[in-house]
Amino acid sequence: MPEALAWDIVKRAARGDADARRDLVETTIDDLWRLAMRLVRREDDADTIVQETYTRVFGALDRLQPTGRFEGYLARTATNLVLERWRRRRPTAEVTETLAARTLEPWQTVADAEDDRRRLAAVWAAVHELKPQPRAAVLLFYAHNQSCDAISRILDVPNGTVKTWLHRSRNQVRERAQAILREEPALGPTQIGEPR
Repeated sequence: MPEALAWDIVKRAARGDADARRDLVETTIDDLWRLAMRLVRREDDADTIVQETYTRVFGALDRLQPTGRFEGYLARTATNLVLERWRRRRPTAEVTETLAARTLEPWQTVADAEDDRRRLAAVWAAVHELKPQPRAAVLLFYAHNQSCDAISRILDVPNGTVKTWLHRSRNQVRERAQAILREEPALGPTQIGEPR
């Protein structure tokens, strides 16, 4: 949709024109849903992100400035919603539950499993301490297998910035996880329920 036409429709929608709102949704929903799927990788979550994005955008139509493309505003809003969801989640709890459900391999002891759990929890705690955009880049790259090019489009930053964030974040996470592990000593046999 041409940029001038899109902002004309936005102005009409801001005045309460239901047809203009319907036009906005019909012309943007496919791209917005694809973006949401790339970000969250689950249909039900993508549907929720799309609905929340339209709710936020339609609530702010009268305050939007006609700069850039309306689709870019939608994409930025959807990305911010996903980032907010990631900030609210506590990954360490999920990691602990996942590891608790995992069975031990024949060569592993309970202490080995606890050590694995501690290391993974320390890494997630360190990731959680990253600034929002580098954390989003790390999660998109490692948890969602997105390429640097895809991440740069999703976060609306240059490809080089994404690579820099990933490089610096790896170092920060490694250093912080090591510090966390030093702060919490490993459990000894009597602490994990084995006989003395």
